[in-house]
Amino acid sequence: MDDMYFKRIKRDIGTKLKIQVDQYKDTYILRRVSVRMRLCKCKDFKEYYEYLTKNPSEYEKLENTLTVNVTEFWRDRTVYNELRNVFEKMVTDRTVRSIRIWSAGCSSGEEPYGLAVMIKELMEKHNQKFLRVLITATDLDKEILERAKEGTYISKQFKNMDQDVIDKYFDKLNDKEYQIKKEIKRMVQFKKHDLIKEGPMKDMNMVLCRNVIIYFEKDIQEKLFMKFHEALNDGGYLVLGKTEMLHGDSRNAFKPSNHRERIYQKLKIN
Repeated sequence: MDDMYFKRIKRDIGTKLKIQVDQYKDTYILRRVSVRMRLCKCKDFKEYYEYLTKNPSEYEKLENTLTVNVTEFWRDRTVYNELRNVFEKMVTDRTVRSIRIWSAGCSSGEEPYGLAVMIKELMEKHNQKFLRVLITATDLDKEILERAKEGTYISKQFKNMDQDVIDKYFDKLNDKEYQIKKEIKRMVQFKKHDLIKEGPMKDMNMVLCRNVIIYFEKDIQEKLFMKFHEALNDGGYLVLGKTEMLHGDSRNAFKPSNHRERIYQKLKIN
């Protein structure tokens, strides 16, 4: 993208918002900036750059658009049905003493809490009282992590969850809002973590990084895949988003468990 004003906007995203723009594809930044341009009725990058200069509060709105996440519980049911099968094997295997999961790019907490609810249900079903479950949920955005810790959600985020499950694991605050119960909160810990700059979590049975790496350049993606490999125990699972695929060296580091659902298992590398 050689438009001078697009380059200036990109530069400001880096300097003013402290977002590492070089790690993202130009096409992604372009799509997100275009969303704000339409809303601000700016016909080109020059107009939008001038609008940003005159309206500094627009930078915050641009940041929210750049880091936007679609948030629902058990979004994409086919993936979660498959994950349920994986967790059922773990829960019913009496040699398994603990389940450790890393939810990378966890946003406002629907993924880790949703996994905790699913595992809790399976533990009850199979009378497995003594299994230790720890889900480490990480994100770069401090503000969104605070929201996740609070664990308050609105009713439309529960469209994939049956009402009896909602009633069991959430307290109804009012007509629209629910809050996750303490027994589920105890299973999840939230941490600020930079996927690119920091090392991986360790000793994980599963790493989920869904619809995050798609926004990074290919060389960064490859490094992240190998970080996830390092994070996992032998035979541990890596779960990606539906449009994300392994490439480079990582294709020899994992085998498909369910290729359609982008679920892979760690292989030992010689």
